[in-house]
Amino acid sequence: MDNKNTESGSPNSLDSFERMDMVDWYSPAQLASTGMRAVVSAVFGDYADKREIQAALERNQKAMKPFDFSERSELWMDYVSDLGSGWDSTYSVAYLLGRESLSAADRQGNKHHLKRGNILVMGGDEVYPTATPLEYKNRLVGPYTSSLSYVDKTDDPPTLFAIPGNHDWYDGLSSFLKLFCQQRWIGGWQTRQTRSYFAAKLPHNWWLWGIDIQLSADIDKPQIDYFDEMHKQASTGDRIILCTSEPVWVYQEYQPDDKPYRNLRFFTSRYTKKKEKKLNFRLMLTGDMHHYTSFKNTEKDPPDWKITAGGGGAFAHPTHQVPDQLNLEEGTYEKSAAFPDESESRRMALNNLKFPFINLRFGALFGFVYMLFGWIIGTSGTGSASVMHTWAATGLAEWARVCSSTATLLAGSPGLSLLLLLLFSGILAFADTKRKKPAASWIAGLMHGALQVVLLISAVWLTYYLVFGVGGFLPDTVSGIGLSALALLVFGWLFSGFAMGFYLMSTTLLLKTHETEAFSSFRGENHKNFVRLHLSDEGLTLYPIKIPRAYKHWVKAEGDLRKGAPRYVPRAGDHLEYGLIEDPIVIK
Repeated sequence: MDNKNTESGSPNSLDSFERMDMVDWYSPAQLASTGMRAVVSAVFGDYADKREIQAALERNQKAMKPFDFSERSELWMDYVSDLGSGWDSTYSVAYLLGRESLSAADRQGNKHHLKRGNILVMGGDEVYPTATPLEYKNRLVGPYTSSLSYVDKTDDPPTLFAIPGNHDWYDGLSSFLKLFCQQRWIGGWQTRQTRSYFAAKLPHNWWLWGIDIQLSADIDKPQIDYFDEMHKQASTGDRIILCTSEPVWVYQEYQPDDKPYRNLRFFTSRYTKKKEKKLNFRLMLTGDMHHYTSFKNTEKDPPDWKITAGGGGAFAHPTHQVPDQLNLEEGTYEKSAAFPDESESRRMALNNLKFPFINLRFGALFGFVYMLFGWIIGTSGTGSASVMHTWAATGLAEWARVCSSTATLLAGSPGLSLLLLLLFSGILAFADTKRKKPAASWIAGLMHGALQVVLLISAVWLTYYLVFGVGGFLPDTVSGIGLSALALLVFGWLFSGFAMGFYLMSTTLLLKTHETEAFSSFRGENHKNFVRLHLSDEGLTLYPIKIPRAYKHWVKAEGDLRKGAPRYVPRAGDHLEYGLIEDPIVIK
């Protein structure tokens, strides 16, 4: 990941990288690895906060000065978040960001010529699933360097700022600091910040601030000191674009823990309520939710805006669970637009009916659990042998006998009962109960756990009936053991997968929960977005860009990389479809 570009006149070098698929979030190995890293980063973050360490190591006056773009008459900026995932989705966004200009029409048919940003802001979760040098290289540096390989220093290369999200923190922020805080180049974009937060002074009395909320922890003292200094250098009434890594204004509407929102309110109030100098937070940009939603304050004229634009490449999140109205301390905010829209979001949830065919590794895990349960029954002694013979001779219409024999089996086998209890408890713990009204979620979790247990027992019964009863194979023969194991593996894959898929689909549609689990399950690579901003003496104008479908048929380009040509382009006759999500937003 050593990609410092210090010489003008040569394209930014990039070692070979691997085009990655979308992250398989339901892979057992992936779940275990991500979970372990999350726990470790949270624990060590409490004792060794990298934000405080980086400030302690940087004791110079230059570090307390903003990056200054204020002398320009106009400025273009790009904002993208939640980006380093699969190649096609990530590069579809990076490809557009790297072009010198884009053209998009609003609903009235007016065409807008949109120049590439002088500043690119990456708003958190720059890589998935976890932060390692290799993942950054394959999932972020590779796609972005392929999009814009080089910009000569004499041609005013764009500046890249970044703030970390929770996935960037999973290695304690080490890889993030190396990539973004050592003045390296990522393709034609140059990083300039030295900390995981930043401030830039923009033209026409605007500022760009990016804060690091480190896994929803309190904002550290050195970071407060830094922005206190920025406040001293600002003028009364200056307008702030604030970038943060979570849409806490949305989360506080339905999650019981509003500490992250309180932290943000503490930070903004510190600079909006000072008598000697009040600043105006006119726009807040964030990601974390992989969709686009915009909210405007209906109690102010002109309104302030809060926008989530997390469509940089990771799987798409739903929008149907996002409230139409936010009742915040600073006023009431009404939803202006969403991408995908609510009807499309609900249709996307139906993909969970294909859960077992998409998440094969998850199915293999449950297939193993089914085989283990069947093996324990077959080797647990006389009582289990009796149950095996009963189930083998019991047809599909005689379910009462199956229930009776199952009760007898479990009463005499504590080990089997414990295994089922562990399965039930694990499924119940999966329930999304972090809501202000969790009762329905608990009920859904109980029903899901009970269904998975019933399906497990039913699969073993069906296996014994079909293999030993109908098929006539003996349970102590190689053929009988092999066929029963295969049947249990298939039943475990299908039964558990369909049950999980139906549960996720039902809860996200009816209860509006499990938005992450239900949409990461099918790894949606479409519905991507970013925001292009234009600052001039007429105000700040936002152009929310949508990419309805990730492009898949990239071919090697023949252009001169010295002229900023991309390494990969759509094949001849094709183009990457994009457009505006909503009409341009003007903030005075």
